This record gives sequence, C-alpha cells and structure tokens, in this order.
Amino acid sequence: MEDAMPRAFVILALSAALALPAAAEEITLRHGFGETRLDPDKVKRIVSVGYHEQDFLYALGIAPVGVHDWFGDHPYATGPWAEGARKAVGAEPEVQKGFEIDVEWVWEQEPDLIVATFAPMDAALYAQLSQIAPVLGPPADYPLWGGPWDAELRLIAQATGREDQAKAVIDRISAKVETAVAAHPKFRGLSGTAAYFQNGQIVGYRSQDGANRLLDSFGIKTPPVFDEMVAGSDRFQISPERFDLFDLDVLFWLVEPPSRTAIEALPSWQNTRAAREGRAIWASPEMMGAMAFQSPLSIEWALEPLTKLLAAASDGNPDTSTDLTP
Repeated sequence: MEDAMPRAFVILALSAALALPAAAEEITLRHGFGETRLDPDKVKRIVSVGYHEQDFLYALGIAPVGVHDWFGDHPYATGPWAEGARKAVGAEPEVQKGFEIDVEWVWEQEPDLIVATFAPMDAALYAQLSQIAPVLGPPADYPLWGGPWDAELRLIAQATGREDQAKAVIDRISAKVETAVAAHPKFRGLSGTAAYFQNGQIVGYRSQDGANRLLDSFGIKTPPVFDEMVAGSDRFQISPERFDLFDLDVLFWLVEPPSRTAIEALPSWQNTRAAREGRAIWASPEMMGAMAFQSPLSIEWALEPLTKLLAAASDGNPDTSTDLTP
C-alpha cells in the first residue's frame, strides 16, 4: 500500500498533463534577409510594409492593422480585386502613404509581426525594423522583387499559422490558371512581355518579373536578352529608338492614358509591327494594377480578361480590340 499513493499521483499528474493544450513553440523562418524566430500563435497585430502584401493576408483570412499604399489611391490601399476579401475579414487598416517605409509609422502601429516580402527594404532597414517586431523578408533563394507569388504566400502562411489556407488558395488559383492555359494552346511559343514608359524611356523587365512570369505560364516568352539587360536589377530603361526590342507577338503596356498618348505619337512606335497589327495591350487602370500587384487575389481577378486581351493582341488583326476591361 505504501507505493499505491505515489503511483496513483503520478498517473493522475500524467493524465492532467496530457489534457492540457500543447505549449506553443517558436519557429524559425528563413527569408532573403536571414532568419526570423516567432511564435505564429502570438501573431495578432500585423503591419504590411511592402507594396502588395495586404492582398496575401486577406487571401489567408487575416486583417492587418497597417498597410503600405503603392498606387491607385484605393480606400485602405486595396484594389478592386481584393476589396471583397478585405471586407470579409473586417479589415480597416491604417495606411502609410509614400513609396519608402516610414519606420516611425510602423512603430506607432504596435505590430508583433512586420510583413516585408515585397518591400523597398535593404539590410540596414531590415535591422531597424527588427528592433520593433519580427520582420518577414522576401522568399529566400530568389532575387529581390523576384519571388513567385505562391512562395510568398507560403512564407506568410507559415508566419501566421495558416498553411492549410495557403494550400487551398494555391490549389484553387493554380487550377484556374491551368484551365485558362489549356483553353488557349495558340499562345504557346509566342514572344511577349510587359513594359512601362517613364520620363520618355521604355522600361523593360526580366523574365521572372511577376507579370512576365504570368505570361510565361501561357507559354508567352520574354526575350532572353532582357535578363541580360537588367544587369542584376529587376528592370532596365532604354530609348524609344529601340522599340525594335519590344516589337513582339504580344506587348502588354502597363501605362497610364497620358503615357499611351505619348507612345502612340512616336514615329519609332508607329513603324513597329506591334503597332500596325494591333499587338499592343493597353490595360485599364484596374487591369494595370492587378498585373502589377501579382497577388493571389489580383491574378484570380485578372485571369479571364487577360486571356481575352492576349487573344485579341496575338491574332495580328488591328481591328480586334485590345482595350478590353474586366
């Protein structure tokens, strides 16, 4: 009988321990600026300091307390492709204006996670922000601004304990992309790229830029020379006298109406096959924003009108409209 009480006590203690919830544990996430340790269960107040990360958070069912405006001047810095998802999670975040990250503004939001997976951030700024809260940099093993959207979503999902939600989102959008690609086999093998126009110069992008990566999923290839011309950056600028580099089967212009007017007035543009055969896509402001954001929500929103635009541009018929909008 002397051992009965201690044995019973041990069994009771073990049973009680098993009934308790498992203690939360910190995880280590590797990203482009190093490693960050955090406990996903303790992440409650998230500030997004990058240009499009709010879309990724909304796609995961998360409401950030602060976001960084990029362009478009949308309420809560949220494009029409993500507005429904924002409302669904009841998010009304504070918005930081301006292209650079305002460190004081970030501190004022009292975050316990700073999401900077697509942000204007260098090592010094990363270290500074890390004094405020754990910082999640861009996906590792990709150039800055060059991580695929699904890799970015998985990283944010790990930091917030939403891996299952991320898988569901990726599976859904990937299936829609595959269906669109299968329905348009004529796109495969075409040349094409996205381009911008700024200060009288054409801006070209590497093949793994977000918009070009989406075009590539259809088999529309950016010229390999573009990857050489970016010279370690994510873009290059060149004189309009070199429109020949952009005289492709499809050219997706990410430009505002005044820039379109300026481009179309240039003799060097008027002499291209792209101009003569109507191979240029002049995106609406909303479509331009969606293609620039390249988030899970913007891709899903843009996919159907994008295929119509690509079909119209690639047929070589100048009478086919390439001004389609969602």
